[in-house]
Amino acid sequence: MPSYLSPGVYPRETDFSFYVKQISTSSAAMVGVAEKGPINKPTLVTSWEQFLKTFGGYINEGYLAYAARAFFDNGGSVLYVCRVAHYADPTDRNTLSGQKAAAKLVSQMDMYLLNGDPDPLPPQEVYDVFAINEGIWANRLEVQIENVGLSGGTFLLSVIYKGETVERFTDVSSDENATDFVELRVNGVSDYITIHDIWEPVGDTGMGTPRGGTYALSGGENGVVDMADSDYIGDPSQHTGLFAFDEVDALNLLMVPGVTTVPVINAGIGYAESRKDLLFIADAPPMLEPLDVVNFRKGQGTYTHAAFNSSYAALYYPWLEISDPVTAQKKNIPPSGAVAGCCARSDQKTHVWWAPAGIDRGRIFNALTVAYKTSRGERDVLYPEGINTIAVFPDTGINIWGQKTLQSQPSAVDRVNVRRLMMYIEEAISESSRFVVFEPNNPQTWRALGRLINPFLQDIKEKGGLYDYAFQCDEETNTPVVIDRNEMMARVFVKPTKTAEFIELNFILSGTGAVFSELIP
Repeated sequence: MPSYLSPGVYPRETDFSFYVKQISTSSAAMVGVAEKGPINKPTLVTSWEQFLKTFGGYINEGYLAYAARAFFDNGGSVLYVCRVAHYADPTDRNTLSGQKAAAKLVSQMDMYLLNGDPDPLPPQEVYDVFAINEGIWANRLEVQIENVGLSGGTFLLSVIYKGETVERFTDVSSDENATDFVELRVNGVSDYITIHDIWEPVGDTGMGTPRGGTYALSGGENGVVDMADSDYIGDPSQHTGLFAFDEVDALNLLMVPGVTTVPVINAGIGYAESRKDLLFIADAPPMLEPLDVVNFRKGQGTYTHAAFNSSYAALYYPWLEISDPVTAQKKNIPPSGAVAGCCARSDQKTHVWWAPAGIDRGRIFNALTVAYKTSRGERDVLYPEGINTIAVFPDTGINIWGQKTLQSQPSAVDRVNVRRLMMYIEEAISESSRFVVFEPNNPQTWRALGRLINPFLQDIKEKGGLYDYAFQCDEETNTPVVIDRNEMMARVFVKPTKTAEFIELNFILSGTGAVFSELIP
């Protein structure tokens, strides 16, 4: 309490206006191989056009671009992408097999020996130019040097990609002390190259100025020839693969499109379980029939792995058939990107606790059909095993027709909508409750926490996400023993709203003289 030394009015302010802030529910993340782009650096793209600019187009070595396109086509708008490549040693970033294309620029002036030899020395290298990132894409890059000034060491540098000039840097200087020094003008600005001065000046500034002409970059390698599961999984100490997303908090959906090996799926499940704030969307292997998919999910038949079992993952089958934008031929692609897009669209139209399935929120766009058309009988086999089918109906097109997680034990979180609801509630309350950390562990703080949480849960209830809820933080949860450990315990009870998945219609025939009001209770 403050000390009052003279009569007067001393206003004090108490803030009871804390509230649970809204969090993102449809931010997606993908791991895969790409034509270009930063390797093992999670990069945000918010449109297909931005993906093309950053990571390039479709390639034969993977499905990342196809999945990203399906994500945006089906309603997604926030996508973090991690491009991966092969490492000889996954724990050492220096063993990356991908290479950046490069070129060396030579001096505009010839150098001669002082012994009177009339022939000049071989051209002197003055700059190294590297592609901005690894890949064969950059073997189509060229750097053009023009307007070389003899005295000031200035020149025009143009970047040419696929025969078209994509960038121009005018009046750049070879003088490292100048404000227009070429490294300062180009590096960090160009979307295509970096340039590095390797000339050791011995006199005239012009000696370090590159000779006019066109220099082709070469030697770029994608680094995907020997791709292994470990390259997708990554290493936590190096923040590669899945673990590249450790530094991104706002994630809700995770995919490794088209990579259906057991180690990668188990790693994706494990990563989602460790974070507890995202759902791993797994693709079933391509070209499987329904019973084979059941065996794959349960680790039986020709499969020997342990059954997939987690509420933080969901499995979708079959693959989608599209018209390949590259060849115009039919091509099968994994469904995970489209599923994630439907989740995002569902969240935008309704709320996170609505199931991303059915003829509206689960409708998939920009696909021709599916790789395997399941019958109702086959879906009756698949769904009890936690396999979400993508079905084709004559009047509604291609629809996600299931929303189970891979949890084997029946419970509320064996459904995708409930799992995503609980992730939303847990993350939102956890982030917003930090204000009570280091506060006195007493009834006043307990009530303050209740004032934060109860309105948040009431809002979800009124919007249809919960049947009911209760919050408890009192002497019963915070016993003297708990308080002496410097802990504060609270309980949040929720009854999540369930979806209507099995609709039974009973048709009752009555006599002509029947009164319906007497038949209906």
